[in-house]
Amino acid sequence: AEELGIERRLRGAAVVSSTRDSSRLAANARARVVARYAAESGIEATLAAIDDSLAVLTDSAARRDFLNALEPGSRGDSVALGDARFAVAIVDASARLDVNAAPAEHLARFFERFADPARAQSTARAIRARIEGSDGRTVTPLRSLEELRTIPGVDERVLQLAAPYLTVDGDGTINQAAASDTVMVAAFGELRDAPSRLLVISRGWMRGHPLTHEIQGVYAIARDRLVLVHWRERTL
Repeated sequence: AEELGIERRLRGAAVVSSTRDSSRLAANARARVVARYAAESGIEATLAAIDDSLAVLTDSAARRDFLNALEPGSRGDSVALGDARFAVAIVDASARLDVNAAPAEHLARFFERFADPARAQSTARAIRARIEGSDGRTVTPLRSLEELRTIPGVDERVLQLAAPYLTVDGDGTINQAAASDTVMVAAFGELRDAPSRLLVISRGWMRGHPLTHEIQGVYAIARDRLVLVHWRERTL
């Protein structure tokens, strides 16, 4: 009888544990769906606001001032959608050095701001070798800055210092109105007075749950609207 009682208690404990696990899985699944919905809503709301502004800004100076003010005015304050929350930040990709397009000598000049000349040159050569391939013709652009960490010969400490000034989402042009001196010292290609590409980063989550979903949309700036170039997603 005592053994039967122990067995029943064990079965009961197993049922309770299984129920808790199922509830936890269901809660996580719901949080994941809500987080992605919130992140996508942040992207859509931001695009709509920018497109509406571009449609009415016919004066080139006013349009330029509007575009240049997007990143400084992007604070990432959270917005509530019921239980969902999202926060959006805008990055001017044109104000950063485009790793994929920058020639080796320009990359070396840039990395000299963070390392000695020999290390700067070796870092630049390693990055170009990764992008151009061993034959120098098979171009494979980096899809994220995180990929730089996987390149042999690239110093992690140097990358940490340099990352805020780099992008893989540019088009080879530089927005001289917003680029820092660190970027301008290695500038190449066409110089502009307004961004040509924007990176819109939206993070969504469910209130009270730690799971966060991030969407990064890269957009080219057409005359009166934003045009999608790249789309990245990840769960944080």
